[in-house]
Amino acid sequence: MMKWVGLYQKHGEEALAPRSSCTFYDPSFKLSVLKYRAETGASYFTTAIHFNLSSPYTVQRWDEQLKKAGGEAFVSQKEGQTTMPKKAKTEEEKLGELQAELERLRMENAYLKKLNALVQNKEKSPKGTKHQ
Repeated sequence: MMKWVGLYQKHGEEALAPRSSCTFYDPSFKLSVLKYRAETGASYFTTAIHFNLSSPYTVQRWDEQLKKAGGEAFVSQKEGQTTMPKKAKTEEEKLGELQAELERLRMENAYLKKLNALVQNKEKSPKGTKHQ
């Protein structure tokens, strides 16, 4: 009930009109909402009312996406470009990624060697015997 009152007081009757459940928000709008919240210290609820959003959960979800993905959080689906500059990877992060890839490739190589050995053993075994 408080949400409806707040929306009406801030935006008038149009804020109470039915909305589409598939509203697309531009990445720059999402960033301005989160910037407002960070600068004012407003709650998700207050921020949602201020920007005439249907739910404080929307703001919370955007905030979590930004915290989780950083610069990759709001990739424009139309253009495939980020709206925030990408965070430059440190040498340590690059090294960690390369080490993880090396380990994955080593495991893949070992798996393929085992598979090859099993196939060769199966071809060598007599055709009339069954493995139990």
